[in-house]
Amino acid sequence: MSQAAAAAAIKLHRKPLPPVTLAAGDGGRGLAVYTAKVELGAQDACSAVVQGVLLTARRWRARLNERLKTAGQTDARCAALAEIAACPDGVMQRELSRRLGVEEPTVVRLLDALEANGWVERRPHRLDRRAKVVQATPEAQPVLDEAQEIVAELQQELFAEIDPADLATCLRVLGELSRKLERA
Repeated sequence: MSQAAAAAAIKLHRKPLPPVTLAAGDGGRGLAVYTAKVELGAQDACSAVVQGVLLTARRWRARLNERLKTAGQTDARCAALAEIAACPDGVMQRELSRRLGVEEPTVVRLLDALEANGWVERRPHRLDRRAKVVQATPEAQPVLDEAQEIVAELQQELFAEIDPADLATCLRVLGELSRKLERA
């Protein structure tokens, strides 16, 4: 189907949609990868965008984790470490959980792994000893540098032939969606 035909097939009115079926497969890599087939003729534009974003995010994370594995890392650990390192005075665990968009028990497990490698330290908050402040150690910087190189290489591969104007439009739309979700 051509792009024009696909665009014409998208219905712009809202209507209830059947549930999306996710299929699990490992692609021969030993990973569980979930995919959903987007059939533009059967869905409205909003639903197609949501499914496309979710599928692209899953694929991005799977591909990034494949690359980070060569450095002994995961996307989750690197994202947490980058957030922590961005706060030179440290960040409270609860705030880190909010920034990463994950539950606090998940952050505790991530921090356990990072701390075991000597990349972060946890200490009681100076005003509230029940709260923990997490700070990156100097040993974390080489890990972050290597992860950033891997991310930059993957981004270059994926975005090399995409028009910058299309990227700007995509960024604007994703930013608006993110702001609306933050307010909700």
